[in-house]
Amino acid sequence: MLTKVSEKKKLLILLPNLVGAGGQRAVLNLFLALDRARFEPRLLVQERIGSFVSEVEGMEDVDFLLDRAFSRADLPFLIRETTRHARRADIVLAGLEGRASFCGLVAAKLARKPVIAWIHIDWRPFVEQVSWRQTLSLKSYALVDHVVACSIGAAANFAQLFSVPTSRVSTIYNGIPLERVRSNAEVALPEEVQRIFEAPTIVMVGRLDEQKGYTYVIDAHARLIRQGLEHQLVIVGEGGLRTQLEAQANELGVRDRVHFLGFQHNPHRFMKHATVFTSSSIFEGFGLVLVEALACGTPVVATNCLSGPAEVLADGEYGVLVPPRDPEGLANGLRKLLTDPVERARLSKLGVGRAEVFGERSRMSEWEDLFMKFTQPRLHAYN
Repeated sequence: MLTKVSEKKKLLILLPNLVGAGGQRAVLNLFLALDRARFEPRLLVQERIGSFVSEVEGMEDVDFLLDRAFSRADLPFLIRETTRHARRADIVLAGLEGRASFCGLVAAKLARKPVIAWIHIDWRPFVEQVSWRQTLSLKSYALVDHVVACSIGAAANFAQLFSVPTSRVSTIYNGIPLERVRSNAEVALPEEVQRIFEAPTIVMVGRLDEQKGYTYVIDAHARLIRQGLEHQLVIVGEGGLRTQLEAQANELGVRDRVHFLGFQHNPHRFMKHATVFTSSSIFEGFGLVLVEALACGTPVVATNCLSGPAEVLADGEYGVLVPPRDPEGLANGLRKLLTDPVERARLSKLGVGRAEVFGERSRMSEWEDLFMKFTQPRLHAYN
């Protein structure tokens, strides 16, 4: 006679590092929220680098392969170690596009284990800018068992760009730990920045790179100042463009009203106290920070870039959408909310409810169902 043996499913989750970016944040949220009664996840990180390292330091189910930055000579070692871990797993989740996922695909094939790849951006506007190595890595996704995209637009474009059958691509929106976000939002602002928030304040959160379009929001901010709309701009995040952005603010004569706070483990308290939250991305996959701002009750102005913001804001029903790469359009959207307290209050109330759609528990159910699909219980015979 045959009977099903119930056991925890062993899940290997792969990341290149733990830098403070949206993709890493989404993967960490998933790893921390998985039902430990059903799953035994292990997070395998290639480099012990990034501002999120402190969140997992000392956890027994987290392993780091390198205590330094990756070099190409490390690739054979990383593949070998990833394969060793994959042999102990029931399924491999390649958590972020790039090197770690390529190692995961090779390891899963060698270990004969199913592999799911997770993509976090819409690759259509980005694919021409990456190296041939990155392109080759993305093309290898045609060999994975399933691809999960963070938005419908990102899923459709990825399938078309990299010849992945649509039957093997699905969308699971990023799940947000709403209770944690709202608890974080209630923490008092640091004393040294409280004065800034006494004025109307625009807040933007994210790493400082070209994708996020910070130059456009600084330009829009300066236009509003010149038009007599006094307010402050607070930028939470770190990255390679900081010096350039500081120079831009200085050149436009608004350096004293642009505040760079660097990376913050709790960005939600700044979101909560903002008059308006903005995202000026040139392209996105989802827009994790938009949902976090909605959960904090802060009205949002976002660029209607490819994939993500329009899906989060339901084509403008729950926030203001403006064209990307358009500082004048962004300034108009920001002015609309900065000068209209009634509209801000309306969007604040709607946004809190909209954030519930992206609550972590419902999205975790989708992930767990997908994992179970690829890890069917084994059958054992007994007399």
